[in-house]
Amino acid sequence: INAEYGACNGQDGTTVYNSYHRRAFPHDRYTQYLVPDKLVDPDVRSKIEPNGQDFSLYWRVAKEVEPIVAATKGFAPNIYFVKVLLILLLAFGLDFVYPLFDRRPLWLTAVLGWSFGLIGLNIQHDANHGAVSRNPLINRILGLTQDYIGGSSLMWIVHHNTIHHVHCNDVERDGDLIVPTLRLCEKTEWQMPHVFQQMYFVLLEMAFGPVHVVRTVIDIWSDGSRREHAFAEFRKTSRVLSFVYPLRFAILFLHCTSWWDVVTQMCVMNAVGGGYLAFFFLLSHNFVGVKKDGIDTLKDCFVRNQAETSSNVGYEILCQFNGGLNYQIEHHLFPRIHHSYYPKIAPIVRKMLEAEKIQYIHFPTIWANFHSCFSHLGDLGKNPNNTAAPVPATTAGKKQKKD
Repeated sequence: INAEYGACNGQDGTTVYNSYHRRAFPHDRYTQYLVPDKLVDPDVRSKIEPNGQDFSLYWRVAKEVEPIVAATKGFAPNIYFVKVLLILLLAFGLDFVYPLFDRRPLWLTAVLGWSFGLIGLNIQHDANHGAVSRNPLINRILGLTQDYIGGSSLMWIVHHNTIHHVHCNDVERDGDLIVPTLRLCEKTEWQMPHVFQQMYFVLLEMAFGPVHVVRTVIDIWSDGSRREHAFAEFRKTSRVLSFVYPLRFAILFLHCTSWWDVVTQMCVMNAVGGGYLAFFFLLSHNFVGVKKDGIDTLKDCFVRNQAETSSNVGYEILCQFNGGLNYQIEHHLFPRIHHSYYPKIAPIVRKMLEAEKIQYIHFPTIWANFHSCFSHLGDLGKNPNNTAAPVPATTAGKKQKKD
């Protein structure tokens, strides 16, 4: 969990501490450890924005869910490790064992890509949030599966955990709103291709896998951001594991018939894996009724900021496949509670939020979520300079609160 605080280098870490520990950071007790102002780079100090969000409702919600997660303190139950073993055996078997003996058919390569998606959603995600075990070594080892599938556990902790989670859908601070060729908020300058973004966003997500792998390798071997400099050992490990991909590429030549065959194998694997991951992340924060413009994650109610920028979809079966990321509201409120608990705490969270008049959107099916996302992207893709009469609001979001 200390990695999360280190990743806050140059950022107020109060929100990370509060949401990970489900208790308030004891500022008064740590005043003595503050670095004297004269030793702090004035330029760095001026860029640190104090986080003044209201956590009063959060403490009440946390108190209500605590008895449900008390058995394991919110960490993973033992049965979870059976799922971990099965997913890793499937991935490693198709990745490095099968190609030693025969050419892997493309349909099995697609299954391999899907298994990478399962690793990303079910294993590395919980582990890099510190939600699998109280033992940091277990979290670290399982978190490295992000590097195994072509990502970087270091960059995930820095960019996902301490930026996206803290500033979800804040158009001034959430980097996940900046996606090439997509207009996910009104702040993004409109371009002609955006008119069709609801049509091509799925194809774009399939391209996410290959592009992300290449960008990750470049970032890992570059100097990195100031936040990443606090993790010298993490960077060394990620650099070593970056050689897994060339090895994966090379082993295919044992039985593949041509360069084109090898490239096709790699593209199918990355398209399926990356597409599966990106698809559900995009849906959960982009739908009719989602809050973006006007969200300020440095003030107002923390619970409202997180809940009204996220949505849920499906139920417990999907939770087992998607590592609880279909319960995005609960995950953003309690990132260090293991995903196996989300279906159990969701009714409590929903009841308390609706009592406070806070929007809580739960789509009963993936299709309903997809349809709402499609409509939302279509609305954002319209030319804002078009003076034609406005099109009546879509009905996609009118029934989405009912399950």
